[in-house]
Amino acid sequence: MKGQQGQTVYHLDIPLPVPLPTQNPYTPAPLTLLKYLATTIFTMHSLHHVLARKAARERSHVEPAFGLEEGKEGVLLGLGANGREGVVLEMEYRRKSGRGVREWYSLSPPLPRTTRPDGVVAGGGKVGDGRGDVTLLEDHPLYRSPERKDVAGGEGEEEGTFELGITEKQRRDREGVVLPYFDAQKGGGEGGRILYDMGSEDDFDEEEDEI
Repeated sequence: MKGQQGQTVYHLDIPLPVPLPTQNPYTPAPLTLLKYLATTIFTMHSLHHVLARKAARERSHVEPAFGLEEGKEGVLLGLGANGREGVVLEMEYRRKSGRGVREWYSLSPPLPRTTRPDGVVAGGGKVGDGRGDVTLLEDHPLYRSPERKDVAGGEGEEEGTFELGITEKQRRDREGVVLPYFDAQKGGGEGGRILYDMGSEDDFDEEEDEI
């Protein structure tokens, strides 16, 4: 009904049953229908899988497939899906205007709970309340590119594939270039003027062009 909100959890690692012969072949898949109706979608990814795909993209290799996408009989989850280093959340929010916003977050595993009133463990560190920390995926230490690490650490300016500066000889040559039809007046504050030399091919009438 209008005004009501609902939440649906869809497990990608559970194979769908074989469609019945009486089912309309043009009926969209359940996941396609849910993505069409939903306004906010949270997709959970394994951090190990995300890092593996990122490493493949950086080397211009084909991204690896995991789970059911591998197409191997009996494989439901790929290696590293149950890693303890945290998970990656992909959020897609669709506004009323139709414009979508997509962000990637990293959810770290929660620290162990404690029953001590001071909240201090034997090692001297503070323990959490059972909730993990959520940060942007691009800020994760394992996902951050080496260039961003150098800039964040203050190890010098970021270098490109080409030099933007010029040499001393190039600077002197640039200063020695004389622009055509330009005569800079001497003296400060007087500005400059543009001179044009009339040629034989120019049609000039002093009476018509006189200002």
